[in-house]
Amino acid sequence: MMVRAVAGVAVALWLSAPVLGAQTAAPLRQLLQDASLRNRLPDSLISYKANVETEIAILLRREEGVEAVGAIEQVASRLRWNRAGGYEQRVQGYRAQQLGGNVSMLTLFQTGWINPVLYGNRLRVRPRSSNSRGQAAAVSRNRDGSDTLPAVHPLATDRDAYYTYSGGDTIVTMRAGDRVIPIAHVRVQPRPDVKGKVILFDGEMDLDASRGTLVRLRGHFLRTGASRSSLGSTLADAVAYVEYENGERNGQYWLPATQRIELQANSPLLGDGRAVIRIVSRFANMEVNDTVLDAATLAKADSLRALARRPLTYASTDSLNRFSAWRYTIGASTNGMHADDFQDIAPDRWRTTGPPRFDLSAPRPADVMHFNRVEGLFTGVGGKFALRDLAPGVVVRANAGYAWAEQTVRGRVAIERTRGPWSLELRGGRSMDITNDFRAPLDSGNTFAALSSLDSYDYVSRNFTALSAVRRIGARRWILRADVGYGDDRYRAAQYVRGPFGGDLYRANHGVDEGSYMRSAAVVEWHPDLNAESLKPGLGARVAYERGDGTLSWQRTEARLSGRRPVGPFMLLARGDVGMVTGSRIPSQQLFELGKYQNLPSYEDKQFAGSRAAALRASLQYTSKFLRNPIRVGQFWLPAVAPGLSVGAQSGWADAPTNAARASVDRLTVIDPTLLALWAPVATPTGRVRASVTAGFRFFGNALFVGATRPVDQSAKWRTLVGLGQQW
Repeated sequence: MMVRAVAGVAVALWLSAPVLGAQTAAPLRQLLQDASLRNRLPDSLISYKANVETEIAILLRREEGVEAVGAIEQVASRLRWNRAGGYEQRVQGYRAQQLGGNVSMLTLFQTGWINPVLYGNRLRVRPRSSNSRGQAAAVSRNRDGSDTLPAVHPLATDRDAYYTYSGGDTIVTMRAGDRVIPIAHVRVQPRPDVKGKVILFDGEMDLDASRGTLVRLRGHFLRTGASRSSLGSTLADAVAYVEYENGERNGQYWLPATQRIELQANSPLLGDGRAVIRIVSRFANMEVNDTVLDAATLAKADSLRALARRPLTYASTDSLNRFSAWRYTIGASTNGMHADDFQDIAPDRWRTTGPPRFDLSAPRPADVMHFNRVEGLFTGVGGKFALRDLAPGVVVRANAGYAWAEQTVRGRVAIERTRGPWSLELRGGRSMDITNDFRAPLDSGNTFAALSSLDSYDYVSRNFTALSAVRRIGARRWILRADVGYGDDRYRAAQYVRGPFGGDLYRANHGVDEGSYMRSAAVVEWHPDLNAESLKPGLGARVAYERGDGTLSWQRTEARLSGRRPVGPFMLLARGDVGMVTGSRIPSQQLFELGKYQNLPSYEDKQFAGSRAAALRASLQYTSKFLRNPIRVGQFWLPAVAPGLSVGAQSGWADAPTNAARASVDRLTVIDPTLLALWAPVATPTGRVRASVTAGFRFFGNALFVGATRPVDQSAKWRTLVGLGQQW
């Protein structure tokens, strides 16, 4: 879904032109004039070839700013360019890691995606559509037969007819060999009076103030005169950002060093979250003027008239399988980048400044539609009112919906104020909360899996109010959170015996101790976007403390450490969780439960429960050298089959050492009169450390597992295990 959201919106939508800034000052005009003269394609620059390593990451930026990576593809290619318009990009190596089934992002790039030079009066940019039909349409529209479209360069000789500029101050210095280079920063904005349809740039330039050469281009391209009257463009925003960085070559040419393309899409279903495709290309082993062109060809070569076709070819299957000269481990090239890097030039809907603005927006997709055995089908709507300049940092959010089987209205209202690294939020509402433990960070419930009788969650109906304070430290390195508020928990029975589309009987919703309480909590997260369930390599940790005082009273502590590390063809991932809850009468919904979908795949769903628990899992995954080439199916590319081996171990322990804990475990059992049979007791302590092992094959970037599992703490047979994801 993440891929479809971006591919369907981000590639196709052009944004309207913004309001202009101040007129260009005299010193800046002189700087731009010098830079424009030097941005002419140098007569002595004939050609170059380079190795390019590209990483394509598919991710979701969550509403609180944390990113979760769902797929990474790494592409090694060899690029050849010459000034007469010659371009060839040949893919030599490919590998991928995925959490689920997705098409390959090469589907978006049927032609080369590299912008070979930033010299000239026009930049060549990709057309709206990247599939074969879109290319054919683009070619038929372009008289020169190119598969790219011309955009007016912000340093073109005719730039003043299209752009206004501001800034120009020296902001930083950089070193290239023995030379210290002062960098001037210039803001570029399209003029509002441009007539007709033309592609322009909106963003910023970094110029070598001593020589007037272009060092960096950062922003996005837009088409003037494009209509945004459709319902989709009214409700959603999508932007294709670029960040092109040049490096000095041979002491006289500025040629590509790093190029970043980022497609970001936002819709009401994602709230403040965004679906993102991040493409980062790094250049190495560049050889300049490796080609000799004859005088006639050189005479025709002109940066205004070069055809700029960008063919993309692939090495043979055998060559792709043998490729091993990777410069970066998978996930390293995009690590440290974030969707908010472009916040200052984002669409108005995403900005925190400007006049007050209201948008239809729900915090999570599940707030718009979901299904479970307690509520049945839930449909809802949400809104967001950002006061922006009227009250900087203040945002009001509300969502409401109806659970059709339960016949209940649920929703939330929140008022948030953000100032610098601090956020304060007052919220309240009525929700159906999940009581599962040791969950993955992006686990918000199986939105529609329950339709086929697969509902591994238990639910509590909760009315709540809360005041929260959040402090962010560093570039999303630490997040500290404190909460205080009121809660009231109520039990709701399952409304369905089995899923609407058939399947096994649902089990009863586990027991809930009803009552009210004052709740206080504190959470510390380290590297919140690094965890075993995300494909970013590295370590992350979380520690949480919670207590309730009132009719329901308890104290609960949890800790988690997780991470992943690629080592050549191997991927090592691990996660450990521990928790403890205490109280004279422990609410059943606060217990820890383990089982088939809760870290022990060889056992039954939620077979074990206790007031103290620990869970540890680790997996070693190997990707073979065979079938590494992506698969073309019509207009689509699928990730390489890339078969591999996988072994994993999962262990869990749950204990109920006190009478209060054992009584709480017993209260999980609920007699449901709609069921013909009842397995009793619902759960028990493990009695000892329980453990499972998994072994099998992985395919499509380790996304698909086909294998078997069995417990190792007792004699048992192997059971077939098939699934998506990398948790085993």
